[in-house]
Amino acid sequence: MDLAIPLVLLMCLLSSGVLWIYYRDSFRWQAIAPLVLSALVAIPLGLVGLHYVPEAIARKVLGGLIVLYVAYDFLRLMMPVLSLPTLDSPRWAYVFGGVSGFLTGAFTTGGPPLVMYANSQQWSPEEFKGNLPGVYVMALTFALSGHYVEGHLTPELWQLAIYTTPAFAVGMGLGIGLARKIDAVGFKRMVLFLLGAIGLRLLW
Repeated sequence: MDLAIPLVLLMCLLSSGVLWIYYRDSFRWQAIAPLVLSALVAIPLGLVGLHYVPEAIARKVLGGLIVLYVAYDFLRLMMPVLSLPTLDSPRWAYVFGGVSGFLTGAFTTGGPPLVMYANSQQWSPEEFKGNLPGVYVMALTFALSGHYVEGHLTPELWQLAIYTTPAFAVGMGLGIGLARKIDAVGFKRMVLFLLGAIGLRLLW
């Protein structure tokens, strides 16, 4: 665990940095500031929670919340009469950002809460790709600094990161190329599908 978690954080930081630079024209600091602030506050709590919160329980709780959100969003799209109040209040940014920060520090699974928030705000595909990597870069850098203090950034970790980078770069290039062919409706459906798959995977 001491090797796996910082390795995942490091590779996520690399990919987020590349995406942030590539989609920098769609980045809006005002849209992510509350997410970043609350995430940075919660990451140290996650680092502490890594030693006290059972990973299996945390993952099942997160998976259940993700599945419930996907079900809510799907019902709102397909059956408007059953729609619930929208999540467009700025206060939700602090909630989702805080949960993301805690999960990033503890289990490297901070992405889904941010995607859920972005989806609730009806961000365009360009805003997704420009704003979320900005949050990830700041949050992951802070989380990795905590692992550095705890002595988890070992030579073995850097060696593994170097070995995996070429395949990682090829995958990123293919992903960026395919993303150009997906329209806004298709992108939203893909986001919901992936969130649902992640939620179910965490539950089982």
